[in-house]
Amino acid sequence: MKNTSPILFVSLPAVVWIRIEGKGSFEISGQLREFVSRRVQLGDARFVLDLDRCPGMDSTFMGTLLGISKEVTAVDSGILDVVNANARNIQLLKNLGLTTMLSVDEEGVRWAKEREQVSPNLEACEDGAPLDKKATANVMLEAHEALANARPENAARFEDVIHFLKEDLKTNEARSGG
Repeated sequence: MKNTSPILFVSLPAVVWIRIEGKGSFEISGQLREFVSRRVQLGDARFVLDLDRCPGMDSTFMGTLLGISKEVTAVDSGILDVVNANARNIQLLKNLGLTTMLSVDEEGVRWAKEREQVSPNLEACEDGAPLDKKATANVMLEAHEALANARPENAARFEDVIHFLKEDLKTNEARSGG
Protein backbone atom coordinates (compact mmCIF):
# COMPACT_ATOMS: atom_id res chain seq x y z
CA MET A 1 0.00 0.00 0.00
CA LYS A 2 1.30 3.43 -0.90
CA ASN A 3 1.75 5.58 2.21
CA THR A 4 0.07 8.87 1.37
CA SER A 5 -1.03 9.80 4.87
CA PRO A 6 1.38 11.42 7.31
CA ILE A 7 -0.15 9.15 9.97
CA LEU A 8 0.95 5.52 9.88
CA PHE A 9 -0.14 2.80 12.27
CA VAL A 10 0.07 -0.86 13.14
CA SER A 11 -2.02 -2.78 15.65
CA LEU A 12 0.28 -4.91 17.78
CA PRO A 13 -0.92 -7.31 20.47
CA ALA A 14 -0.06 -4.90 23.31
CA VAL A 15 -0.59 -1.52 21.68
CA VAL A 16 -1.66 0.50 18.65
CA TRP A 17 1.55 2.09 17.35
CA ILE A 18 1.10 5.40 15.53
CA ARG A 19 3.95 7.09 13.66
CA ILE A 20 3.83 10.67 12.45
CA GLU A 21 5.66 11.20 9.16
CA GLY A 22 6.54 14.88 8.93
CA LYS A 23 5.57 17.87 11.02
CA GLY A 24 2.87 17.43 13.65
CA SER A 25 0.55 20.25 12.69
CA PHE A 26 -3.00 21.54 12.62
CA GLU A 27 -3.33 19.93 9.20
CA ILE A 28 -3.20 16.39 10.62
CA SER A 29 -4.49 16.97 14.15
CA GLY A 30 -8.12 16.32 13.30
CA GLN A 31 -7.32 13.12 11.45
CA LEU A 32 -5.17 11.89 14.35
CA ARG A 33 -7.89 12.71 16.90
CA GLU A 34 -10.57 10.96 14.82
CA PHE A 35 -8.37 7.90 14.30
CA VAL A 36 -7.65 7.48 18.01
CA SER A 37 -11.30 8.12 18.97
CA ARG A 38 -12.42 5.47 16.50
CA ARG A 39 -9.90 2.98 17.88
CA VAL A 40 -11.01 3.70 21.45
CA GLN A 41 -14.61 3.03 20.39
CA LEU A 42 -13.43 -0.28 18.94
CA GLY A 43 -11.93 -1.23 22.31
CA ASP A 44 -8.30 -0.18 22.01
CA ALA A 45 -6.91 1.62 25.04
CA ARG A 46 -3.13 1.52 24.69
CA PHE A 47 -1.39 3.76 22.15
CA VAL A 48 2.20 4.65 21.37
CA LEU A 49 2.78 7.85 19.42
CA ASP A 50 6.10 7.59 17.59
CA LEU A 51 7.67 10.95 16.72
CA ASP A 52 10.86 9.55 15.22
CA ARG A 53 10.11 11.13 11.83
CA CYS A 54 8.40 14.22 13.19
CA PRO A 55 10.85 17.15 13.07
CA GLY A 56 8.54 19.61 14.82
CA MET A 57 5.08 20.27 16.20
CA ASP A 58 2.76 23.24 16.28
CA SER A 59 0.58 24.22 19.20
CA THR A 60 -2.56 22.70 17.68
CA PHE A 61 -0.86 19.33 17.43
CA MET A 62 0.40 19.52 21.02
CA GLY A 63 -3.03 20.52 22.30
CA THR A 64 -4.55 17.66 20.33
CA LEU A 65 -2.08 15.27 21.98
CA LEU A 66 -3.21 16.53 25.37
CA GLY A 67 -6.87 16.00 24.44
CA ILE A 68 -6.19 12.52 23.05
CA SER A 69 -4.24 11.60 26.18
CA LYS A 70 -7.19 12.63 28.37
CA GLU A 71 -9.59 10.60 26.23
CA VAL A 72 -7.38 7.52 26.24
CA THR A 73 -6.49 7.60 29.94
CA ALA A 74 -10.19 7.90 30.84
CA VAL A 75 -10.51 4.30 29.61
CA ASP A 76 -9.53 1.52 32.01
CA SER A 77 -5.80 0.73 31.48
CA GLY A 78 -5.62 3.40 28.79
CA ILE A 79 -2.30 5.04 27.94
CA LEU A 80 -0.80 7.31 25.33
CA ASP A 81 2.97 6.99 25.40
CA VAL A 82 5.01 9.44 23.30
CA VAL A 83 8.26 7.90 22.06
CA ASN A 84 11.22 8.83 19.86
CA ALA A 85 10.71 12.57 20.27
CA ASN A 86 13.71 14.61 19.24
CA ALA A 87 15.23 17.21 21.55
CA ARG A 88 13.26 20.03 19.91
CA ASN A 89 9.92 18.27 20.36
CA ILE A 90 10.70 17.42 23.98
CA GLN A 91 11.59 21.07 24.59
CA LEU A 92 8.34 22.21 22.97
CA LEU A 93 6.37 19.87 25.24
CA LYS A 94 8.32 21.03 28.30
CA ASN A 95 7.79 24.71 27.45
CA LEU A 96 4.03 24.18 27.70
CA GLY A 97 4.27 21.97 30.78
CA LEU A 98 3.00 18.95 28.88
CA THR A 99 5.73 16.51 29.92
CA THR A 100 4.08 16.43 33.34
CA MET A 101 0.71 15.55 31.76
CA LEU A 102 1.76 13.27 28.93
CA SER A 103 3.73 10.07 29.17
CA VAL A 104 6.93 10.88 27.28
CA ASP A 105 9.70 8.27 26.97
CA GLU A 106 12.65 10.65 26.92
CA GLU A 107 15.18 7.85 27.41
CA GLY A 108 13.90 5.69 24.57
CA VAL A 109 13.65 2.53 26.65
CA ARG A 110 9.97 1.61 26.66
CA TRP A 111 8.30 -0.73 24.19
CA ALA A 112 11.55 -2.49 23.19
CA LYS A 113 9.85 -5.63 21.85
CA GLU A 114 7.23 -3.65 19.95
CA ARG A 115 9.83 -1.37 18.35
CA GLU A 116 11.18 -4.38 16.44
CA GLN A 117 7.74 -5.18 15.00
CA VAL A 118 6.76 -1.71 13.86
CA SER A 119 8.54 -0.62 10.67
CA PRO A 120 7.76 -3.52 8.35
CA ASN A 121 4.08 -3.50 9.31
CA LEU A 122 3.07 0.17 9.24
CA GLU A 123 0.03 1.11 7.16
CA ALA A 124 -1.24 4.51 6.09
CA CYS A 125 -4.15 5.82 8.08
CA GLU A 126 -6.45 6.56 5.17
CA ASP A 127 -9.79 6.20 6.95
CA GLY A 128 -10.69 9.81 7.34
CA ALA A 129 -11.26 12.58 4.87
CA PRO A 130 -9.41 15.83 5.40
CA LEU A 131 -11.41 18.18 7.58
CA ASP A 132 -13.13 21.19 6.09
CA LYS A 133 -12.22 24.71 7.20
CA LYS A 134 -14.83 24.87 9.99
CA ALA A 135 -13.92 21.46 11.41
CA THR A 136 -10.23 22.38 11.30
CA ALA A 137 -10.96 25.64 13.14
CA ASN A 138 -12.88 23.67 15.78
CA VAL A 139 -9.96 21.26 16.23
CA MET A 140 -7.60 24.22 16.57
CA LEU A 141 -9.88 25.90 19.12
CA GLU A 142 -10.25 22.74 21.22
CA ALA A 143 -6.49 22.16 21.14
CA HIS A 144 -5.65 25.70 22.23
CA GLU A 145 -8.28 25.66 24.96
CA ALA A 146 -6.76 22.41 26.26
CA LEU A 147 -3.31 24.05 26.30
CA ALA A 148 -4.66 27.17 28.02
CA ASN A 149 -6.31 25.03 30.69
CA ALA A 150 -3.19 22.91 31.18
CA ARG A 151 -1.44 25.50 33.33
CA PRO A 152 -1.85 29.19 34.17
CA GLU A 153 1.13 30.39 32.11
CA ASN A 154 -0.43 28.90 28.99
CA ALA A 155 -3.71 30.81 29.38
CA ALA A 156 -2.08 34.16 28.63
CA ARG A 157 0.07 32.65 25.89
CA PHE A 158 -2.94 31.40 23.92
CA GLU A 159 -5.56 33.99 24.84
CA ASP A 160 -5.30 35.86 21.52
CA VAL A 161 -5.30 32.68 19.45
CA ILE A 162 -8.44 31.42 21.20
CA HIS A 163 -10.15 34.76 20.77
CA PHE A 164 -9.25 34.87 17.05
CA LEU A 165 -10.48 31.31 16.46
CA LYS A 166 -13.79 31.97 18.22
CA GLU A 167 -14.33 35.14 16.20
CA ASP A 168 -13.39 33.38 12.97
CA LEU A 169 -15.88 30.59 13.69
CA LYS A 170 -18.63 33.12 14.48
CA THR A 171 -17.93 35.08 11.31
CA ASN A 172 -17.96 31.98 9.14
CA GLU A 173 -21.19 30.74 10.75
CA ALA A 174 -22.86 34.10 10.12
CA ARG A 175 -21.75 34.02 6.47
CA SER A 176 -23.00 30.49 5.94
CA GLY A 177 -26.26 31.08 7.77
CA GLY A 178 -25.56 28.93 10.84
